[in-house]
Amino acid sequence: MSHPFFMWEKLAILVVRLFINSKSLLMNKTTAKALTTALFILFFVSCTKQNDLLSVRAASQSAEAQTRHYIGEAFGGGIVFYVDSAGKHGLIAFPIDFEEAGVWSYNDTVTGARGTGLGKGFLNTAKIVRVIGAPADTTEDYAALEVAEFIANGYQDWYLPSKDELNELYKQKDVVGGFRPFAYWSSTEADASTAWFENFSNGTQVKSTKLGGYSLRAIRVF
Repeated sequence: MSHPFFMWEKLAILVVRLFINSKSLLMNKTTAKALTTALFILFFVSCTKQNDLLSVRAASQSAEAQTRHYIGEAFGGGIVFYVDSAGKHGLIAFPIDFEEAGVWSYNDTVTGARGTGLGKGFLNTAKIVRVIGAPADTTEDYAALEVAEFIANGYQDWYLPSKDELNELYKQKDVVGGFRPFAYWSSTEADASTAWFENFSNGTQVKSTKLGGYSLRAIRVF
């Protein structure tokens, strides 16, 4: 939309052209009054539209500000436990643990799931499942497969948190709730026979044999 002052200028040019085309530099009082009124109305309407546009933009910005997410918010199938500086993206934890503890792996295996940072758990989980698969000779699923197959609250993109994601979850354990003072598996592999877990009684992160049966909590990203 053109600024009202630009529209005023355009109309003034139009008036001059009308006088030039009519080959007259004089106009009577009635014509002058009519033109003045027309100019005033156009200027008023333009300003009104400009103000309406500014009001719409302000309302949009206000609504956007109200969509900022926060730690502890019930959202996306669970509880938000981490948000970025803009409040638009972050991590969500499922409200409760899996019923039973799980092993990281039933055998010594290099999966390449070495990601430690925020947002790395999803790729770690995918790598573990791709390498280990779904063994038919085991009675229980291992940790990554258990979480990867999890569907709850309308979402199926849950995953086992990375080492750093698990630590962020530990920091907000009282906000999210439902944790026990036990060890929880991360999806971060240390080597062929060990992976990282975190003790939720004191926040210590430790490398342990993959055959250890530790608690599981699913998370997802938004």
